[in-house]
Amino acid sequence: MSVERVPVLIVGAGYAGLSAATLLAWRGVPCRLVERRASTSRLPKAHGINRRSMEVLRVVPGLEDALFAASRAGANESTLIIAETATSQPIETLVTKTSLDATAVSPSKICTAGQDRVEPVLLRFARENGADVRFSTTLERFSQRNDGVEAILRDEASGQETTVFADYMIAADGAGGTIRDAGGVKLEGPGVLADTISVLFEADLDAILPGDGFALYYLRNPAFSGAFVTCDEPNHGQINIEYDSTRNQASDFDEVRCEELVRQSLGVADLAVKIHDIRPWRMAALLADRMSFGRVFLAGDCAHITPPVGGLGGQTAIQDAADLAWKLALVVKDQAAPSLLDSYAIERRPVARIAIARSIANYVERLLPDRQDIRIREDEYGLLETSMGYRYRSDAIIPDEFDDGACVEDPLRPSGAPGARLPHVWLRRGEETISSHDLIGRDFMLFAGLDGGDWIEAAERVARRSGAPLSVCRLGFDVVDPDALFLPRLGVSREGALLVRPDGYICWRSRGRSPDPLATLEASFARARGERIAEGSSRIETLVGASA
Repeated sequence: MSVERVPVLIVGAGYAGLSAATLLAWRGVPCRLVERRASTSRLPKAHGINRRSMEVLRVVPGLEDALFAASRAGANESTLIIAETATSQPIETLVTKTSLDATAVSPSKICTAGQDRVEPVLLRFARENGADVRFSTTLERFSQRNDGVEAILRDEASGQETTVFADYMIAADGAGGTIRDAGGVKLEGPGVLADTISVLFEADLDAILPGDGFALYYLRNPAFSGAFVTCDEPNHGQINIEYDSTRNQASDFDEVRCEELVRQSLGVADLAVKIHDIRPWRMAALLADRMSFGRVFLAGDCAHITPPVGGLGGQTAIQDAADLAWKLALVVKDQAAPSLLDSYAIERRPVARIAIARSIANYVERLLPDRQDIRIREDEYGLLETSMGYRYRSDAIIPDEFDDGACVEDPLRPSGAPGARLPHVWLRRGEETISSHDLIGRDFMLFAGLDGGDWIEAAERVARRSGAPLSVCRLGFDVVDPDALFLPRLGVSREGALLVRPDGYICWRSRGRSPDPLATLEASFARARGERIAEGSSRIETLVGASA
């Protein structure tokens, strides 16, 4: 049996695993991804990538354009409707193409590509950036040691087994994966909400549906509840229909019955239908009681199972991966303390909790208004707040003296507070118009006001001392804020400064001057990277890199 070593082993090539491999490889971290399937998904499954997910992916050059190129519909070309059938009078129109303009919130647009189009793009970029991705490869077993994870991998074609030693492992093996159970992790929450049959079909949709773009219909039909969605392949669609498992079994849904369900969903009795795939699944709402154990980190459906009403499950998976990628990269390169990784579960589990609550609320509001009893109202927030306004709190975030403790904020009214996402503002760099988010991605970034030269000088010294990636941007020098919006949205003065992590989240803020900017920033930057600070001192107990 051959023995190999890799810094990060990833198990599972869905949204979480492929995103993690892409973002780790782009950051220069060698990683291996193994997937028991022979290829990426051949079925659309999830549809769409929201703005926050596009923000964390667009840092990889070319990836954003490639994702849009994979979608048949253009950016933001989406229509969401509640109706009895796809051709009946709408009960309610939730989203139209014109309602999706959110340039005040994000530089990114919504990509409507299905999972069968997205996964190959992520796979290509993972490999092009150096990730080792192997399909038809199974994780047979694993064990943890003090210095890493020992995994036995099996090549399904040859039967050959390989021992891989990894510093860390990402479990992205899905809702039915085995890694979670091996770690004794339990799932909590409402559980199964509905038994559902998914049908992928082909029909002359161009003749019965108006316009182009992506269309999603939530169906309140007298015969069933469900949804119909258009796919990237022309004249292909997918329906998801709920059924009563006490009266029907999945095997009852043969091609003839599914053809009729398609006709009922579309409201065209004589429509010619070709069935491509019939697949039963269970809509559930569950959250792992832990998102890590030892050197193993759970991401995506392995960690949280989210009802697919509103598309938050796939987005949370991508964003889990993004959070892990930048933190693992710093730790693997000895630019941050291993304790930084403790912040992953602390920060991401609350995000998954509110995503589940919002998805259940969407399910009730859009499909089953009489099921108010299943809502988790204490964790419910608006869709925009849930998808883009969630707040982080952990030891790696240095809160303001007076922190309101809110779980979310309105992205249209950003606070600039530590733990919040960096506000998007259009800036000028030379002749180029850029977003504030175009200045982040690989390094920490210190933003300082026009009169914040002391902070810039301090940041340059801290970067040399720590050896960790810290860049600077001074308003009025490096970039110009033509509408004078950025500093007010950050909540800092011309003398103030703000420290932003590679994921675009604010980890420290000084509203104005400091009597000792070097000591203040050094301590804050150390804490943001998981370093311990000696009590009563600004010095780091264990410096990473050389001192200046």
